[in-house]
Amino acid sequence: MKDWEKMPSYWITNNGENSLSSLRWSGSDNADKIAALMIYIVFVHHAKIDLINGESVQGICSLSYSELSEISGLSRAKVSGGIKILIEMKRVKKILVGRKNRYQLLDYASEKGWAKLPVKKLYSETGSRLYAFHRFHLRVKNELNALKMYLLIAAFRSNSENCCRMSYERITEYTGINRNEIRSAISLLINLGLIQVDTEASKVNDGRSVNLYRLCYLEPYMHRGTLARTGL
Repeated sequence: MKDWEKMPSYWITNNGENSLSSLRWSGSDNADKIAALMIYIVFVHHAKIDLINGESVQGICSLSYSELSEISGLSRAKVSGGIKILIEMKRVKKILVGRKNRYQLLDYASEKGWAKLPVKKLYSETGSRLYAFHRFHLRVKNELNALKMYLLIAAFRSNSENCCRMSYERITEYTGINRNEIRSAISLLINLGLIQVDTEASKVNDGRSVNLYRLCYLEPYMHRGTLARTGL
C-alpha cells in the first residue's frame, strides 16, 4: 500500500449541493450516512486505473462487499447502504463489468482540486483491516461529525505546512456540525489516532491561540521551528 492516495476535494471545498453539510443527522438512515463516509475513504485508499469496456479509467475501486466489510468492519447491509448514499450524492458511480461491480470515484481526474489521504499506516500489516473504523458503532452523531471533520481537514490542509487552520464558524459552514459539537468530534479523531491538534498565536485575532489540525501518518510531524529552518 502507498503512504497516501489522492482524494477529489472540490466537492468539499466548494460546499455546494451534496457536500459534507448535506449529510445531516436525521431520518432512519443515519448509520448508512456514517458508513458512506467510511466507504468513501476506503474507495479512495484503493482507487486505481482499471480497464473498463476497453478503456483505461481512473479512480476505480474493485473491492467486493466481503472485502469492504473486512476492511471497514461494516456489515454487508451497511456497505450496501453506504454505497447507495454515495451514489445519490454523486460521489461514486457503479459500473457493472461482467458479473462484478466496479466503483468509480467521480471527479477523480478533475483539475478542480484533490487532497492527500494517509493510507498505509492506518491499516493492519496485511492491509485487510482499517484499525480506526473497527471502533465505530454507527449509533452516535459524533461518529458522523468526526468523519466529516476528517475529510474537511484533508481538503483544506496546507501541503507546505502539513496542517489546516480553520475557525469553528467555518467548520460549521462547511460541515453542518453544530459549534458545540465540534470539540467532541475532534476528540474522537484524536482518540482514534487520526489527527493531531496544535495551537499557535493568531496574527489577526489579538494574539489568541488558533488550532492547527494535522492528519496523522501523512508526513513526518513538522514543528513551526522546523518549517522556519527549512524555508517552508
